[in-house]
Amino acid sequence: MKTYSVCGLCTLLMYIISISLTSSDTGGTVQHIVALVGDDAILPCTLSSTVSAVYQSVEWQRPDLKPKEVHLYRDEKDDLVLQNPVFRGRTSLFKEELENGNASLKLTRVKLSDAGNYTCYIPLLDHQKTIIQLIVGAASRPVIIIEGNEGDEVVLRCEAEGCYPEPVMEWCDAHGRVLSAAGPTETARDREGCYTVTSHVIVQNSDNNTFTCRVQQLEIKHMKERRVHVPDQMFPKTCHSCWLTVVVAVLVTVLAGAGGLYLLIKKGILTIRKEAWTSVMKKNKETMKNDEDEASEPSRSLV
Repeated sequence: MKTYSVCGLCTLLMYIISISLTSSDTGGTVQHIVALVGDDAILPCTLSSTVSAVYQSVEWQRPDLKPKEVHLYRDEKDDLVLQNPVFRGRTSLFKEELENGNASLKLTRVKLSDAGNYTCYIPLLDHQKTIIQLIVGAASRPVIIIEGNEGDEVVLRCEAEGCYPEPVMEWCDAHGRVLSAAGPTETARDREGCYTVTSHVIVQNSDNNTFTCRVQQLEIKHMKERRVHVPDQMFPKTCHSCWLTVVVAVLVTVLAGAGGLYLLIKKGILTIRKEAWTSVMKKNKETMKNDEDEASEPSRSLV
């Protein structure tokens, strides 16, 4: 029976592992992973479902950093002597999955500064290099404040802080129609690079007075929104309704007074002498005649 040397068997095994890798592992294709600040991120790196990584050396690196080592696994244990301090205590491999060829890295408590390109490198497999681009975002749910009135309308303010990348903010009514904001969105940035955005809108009294502030970050495919219901009491009554109320009240008062006067006269409680009535009518006619005579005189200007 023909025998093979140990070295020959190792070489054959390495060749089988190499050709069993997927094109995404061997071709250097960049895979994108999105994570939010404070969350945990899994950076995938898989040899094969039938190949163990327990006895391999696994090197996770970020080439743009010095030192570039993110996590090292050697001699069946973690070797973190050369690890970059910014990752200390935040990286780990799935030890129970190494036997199945899973060399993925878990990065906990993600920060904005963690964004970048990571490589999973297996030294004994020259072609095994997985490239992962970690995209980090920060998001918060917006807050809506009822600021007050402007005429017979209500002013609303929406604010979202601690956002990255810079979000787009818009207002919608209860039917999903986009409302025009009262001026451009205000933007500020803190020391960590996160954005605070503020927008105002002026709304009128509607059928249900429900309005939505929506914050979108397309780069990280993230969206948050907040709804608010403005009570009817927040909208001032219009002048037309006020005048209508006054007119109706005056009309009711006049009619009530005329009706009361008629009853008093009919019952004989109040009497009007004919002579007095005739005198009053005569004076009214003389006054009207004097007014007509004055109106017919030509106007004179002061010299």
